[in-house]
Amino acid sequence: MSHDESLLEQLPPEKLLDTRNTRVITPAIRMMEEAATVERYLEHERANRDRAGIIRYLTDRIDGIYEENGEILPGEQSQEQEMEGGHEGDIVPVDEAETVSAMSPPEELLAYIHDLGSEPDKEIASSFDPPMWDEL
Repeated sequence: MSHDESLLEQLPPEKLLDTRNTRVITPAIRMMEEAATVERYLEHERANRDRAGIIRYLTDRIDGIYEENGEILPGEQSQEQEMEGGHEGDIVPVDEAETVSAMSPPEELLAYIHDLGSEPDKEIASSFDPPMWDEL
């Protein structure tokens, strides 16, 4: 019996999520290891209590499980498949190098910013005047 199966047996969604005590709910969610298990709790929460904080915590846990396993989230997977012509259900590992390069600014921009900071006659920070109280 897997860890999630015993959790489902001892604390089914009805029992765990019908309490108001989040100090009981959040550690149980952190213990879940399979996205399918968390999705069952998420469905129950949306259908019954619909608490934004609990829903956010559950969806964050699903995202965390996918990241821990090196998988792409289902919504992102369909977008990448459209671009690459992949098949639904294929698991594509996330390439950290692509993520870092997509987030890095171009080298020309970095050089320009560096040059701005090294020019003494350009006082960027001191040219800013704070707004007056009546402008706020």
